[in-house]
Amino acid sequence: MDNNNQRFAFVDLCKVLAMFLVTWAHCAQQLSGNLFPVLLISKDSFISFNMAIFMIASGYVMNVSKMRETSLSEFMYSKIIRLLVPMVTWLLIWSLIIYPKHLDYWFAYWYLSSLFICLLTIKILTRIFSSDLAICITSIICLSLIPLHSFERICYMIPFLWVGYLLKFIVNRINIKIALVLTVLYLILYSFWDVHFSIYLSPFHIVDIDANLLFSAVYRFTIGAIGGLAIISWIYIGVDRYRLKWMSYFARSGEYTLVFYTMSFVLNALLAKIMWHFGFILSTPVLLDIVSFILSVAMMAVMLYFQKKLEYNKICCILLGIVYRK
Repeated sequence: MDNNNQRFAFVDLCKVLAMFLVTWAHCAQQLSGNLFPVLLISKDSFISFNMAIFMIASGYVMNVSKMRETSLSEFMYSKIIRLLVPMVTWLLIWSLIIYPKHLDYWFAYWYLSSLFICLLTIKILTRIFSSDLAICITSIICLSLIPLHSFERICYMIPFLWVGYLLKFIVNRINIKIALVLTVLYLILYSFWDVHFSIYLSPFHIVDIDANLLFSAVYRFTIGAIGGLAIISWIYIGVDRYRLKWMSYFARSGEYTLVFYTMSFVLNALLAKIMWHFGFILSTPVLLDIVSFILSVAMMAVMLYFQKKLEYNKICCILLGIVYRK
């Protein structure tokens, strides 16, 4: 792993890990028939930091200076092609093949639409403010004012984007002591974690605020940020110190997380359809952990094979979110 690629290698490793945990958690959901399956290993902890890692990674690679130089039309076009087109394609595949009579499952791909709106908001604000701090504060406030319930996850995710943006300016200061402190803090916060009061179920809007909701939102942001940064810190230290070949291999897979993310929903939906057809439910701890883990590894292998098979077809790459190889 050369020094040129090292800066982003640990970010890609974080994305691969987060993507596997998402696949694993969704697989366990389908096997158990439970929205919040009780896994012996995770105990729903994945949800506390998973999507935060994705957003922090996106913030880390966000280039505000370049956003200022890019025209609004060009910026929108690139993000529509990169984020929304694959989202719509996989939504149609999922809806038409898995659930033919239900085209309202678009919300499953909320992360992509959330990221698109967050980035577009920041892009527009670069036309107004020269200060990154002003853009940060204003974007968080603006997106927290969105009244529609369908977009509650945007105001939840936008702060993590800025955590990632800040991280790239201080990443060189990360060491084992910092990683240990973050880990201990996360474990303390996790002792109070209750997945049934996830931020997904109780959106935070500053136009409709009370003390309990404010405390809940602050707690959920804090546990997500600290948990995400703890994992990122350990991966950064590992990549910086050891630079093992397997790290380089998995880091290269980090650029495929878009197709992994979109396709994993279809694979897990297929799994659910099979489970429902045979009336099979698996809820035994340990066994659920092991089976869902093995199936998730198999899904990741299938998705990687899918990427490799179509990566030279430009149209397929655009429609399906596959990384194009010329």
